Amino acid sequence: MSCSRPIARSFLRGGTASAAPLLASLALTACSSSGPPPRPPGLPPTPASVTRENPGGDAADPERAALERLLKEPWGRRRDRFNTLDVPLVDWQSWRRVRIWSQPTRATFRYGDEHYAALTVLYTSTSGPSDPDSCLDEFWAKNAPLADGYGVRLGEAQLIRTTQEIDGEVRPLVFKVLEGSVASVFASDSYAGAIAAYESWPGTCLVSALAVKASQHPELARRVRDRWIDEGAPKLRWISGIDEAPRLEAR
Repeated sequence: MSCSRPIARSFLRGGTASAAPLLASLALTACSSSGPPPRPPGLPPTPASVTRENPGGDAADPERAALERLLKEPWGRRRDRFNTLDVPLVDWQSWRRVRIWSQPTRATFRYGDEHYAALTVLYTSTSGPSDPDSCLDEFWAKNAPLADGYGVRLGEAQLIRTTQEIDGEVRPLVFKVLEGSVASVFASDSYAGAIAAYESWPGTCLVSALAVKASQHPELARRVRDRWIDEGAPKLRWISGIDEAPRLEAR
């Protein structure tokens, strides 16, 4: 196998901003493989070929097959390493927990070695207001300029205000929905993304961001993102029994 993935991994293990390396990592995955021949076009991958490393399996178009899994598979949950947050994920067993070097996060996961999707959760302190709109503004003001420095080109963003229900309590939930592209000397990719900001403990911000690879199948990627907005993001929550603000730990 000949592959530039060590550079791609460096963005998931290292970087100077939370959003920029997460999104930029989707572009740096150029790779050629000498595995078994793919299935004829139009056929799903054989079940035995679908793995955590390659959720697209031996399909002729593994990117399409991986995105279709993210549209069809049921939701499950993973927890952060501090055992405080339930993080909803489709096809949850196929996501690998990863780190972003120099930018600790509460939790970060990627879908497949080809980075078909990546999700991160940040839990930080704030000296200003801690409502979802303020937290989203703070996140954007900090990370959008840094993303530009990594070659991330962001399209026009759409703001969505909705709610989540936790134990019968309705809380505000705000999304910034966007699309963009990442260009490098190794690859050029597009993505569909969204950032969610939650009502959390006073003096803290809880933010989650999803990026879905959209280079070859942008409409599928948007549908995966929209499913997360409608079904997944509202299910992110602190685990039962936590009745005071957890420590601001990250890794």
